[in-house]
Amino acid sequence: MRSILFLIFTISVFSLCAQDEAVLPKDVTISIGAGKNRFYEDREFILAAPLEVPILLNFGIFKNTELGLEFAPLFFNDKSAYNLSTEIDSTKNHFGGNILSFNSQIQHSLINTFRLSAYVQAGGGYTSLHKKQIIIGDLNELIGDGYSYSFGGGLRYQLGNEYNDVYPWFFDFSLVYTRFKFIISEYTINGETQPASDKSWKPLNFGSIDVILRLGYRFR
Repeated sequence: MRSILFLIFTISVFSLCAQDEAVLPKDVTISIGAGKNRFYEDREFILAAPLEVPILLNFGIFKNTELGLEFAPLFFNDKSAYNLSTEIDSTKNHFGGNILSFNSQIQHSLINTFRLSAYVQAGGGYTSLHKKQIIIGDLNELIGDGYSYSFGGGLRYQLGNEYNDVYPWFFDFSLVYTRFKFIISEYTINGETQPASDKSWKPLNFGSIDVILRLGYRFR
């Protein structure tokens, strides 16, 4: 009986101590987010209004440190709020397509308190591109792949109530710089491959500022 009581007491004390920190070894978190991206350095995306929907799975490996796997689809939309066309629909310029990223990530908490984690992160991985743009009625398509790498930081806030009970749900806000590098494997207009001398075959290298808000769940 004493052994059982001692075991219960030990588990209770450990649980109370564990509440003092937001990130611990063996923690598993899963989150889904929504983000806005601002591309720099390349006019290929001047009409794009990208929206990112990243899904992230993190594993606590050390106190304050997590490793993660991320699938980050980024969808293009046409940000033109105006129509320069006449009565002929084929003169509209429309932007579409996507960037799909499969990343690994490391995240280290600089502040690791009861409910709040302030962290820095770095990551990178394989990335594919499919850019579609209708220009004066013609469908221009760029397909390619390559890699990306990123670094940045953020805040994770664990939800709770007025009695300081901590819930497994959390909000996460991050600001990240991502660098993309693509090699173009296919360039077509209305399905016809274009000459290799066309400048659109050149590699695409550009940066992005990503602002992402996530909702997640922590298993401890």
